[in-house]
Amino acid sequence: MLNEAKVLEMVKTKQIKKQKGASMIEYALVIAAVAGIAALVFTNSTTSGVGKVINDTVTKAATAAA
Repeated sequence: MLNEAKVLEMVKTKQIKKQKGASMIEYALVIAAVAGIAALVFTNSTTSGVGKVINDTVTKAATAAA
């Protein structure tokens, strides 16, 4: 027979499972956003934008170190 404590325990367990699933989805969305931004920044990095600045800086550092 179910008593109040057992019902509360079942509800709490179900809520925790829902929260874990939501956290995993949020992390997946953040990773996808970071990957998308990285793709935009580093695509065609030799002609313009932030990617060009980073590429030029790394190239200068590599040349100076050689």
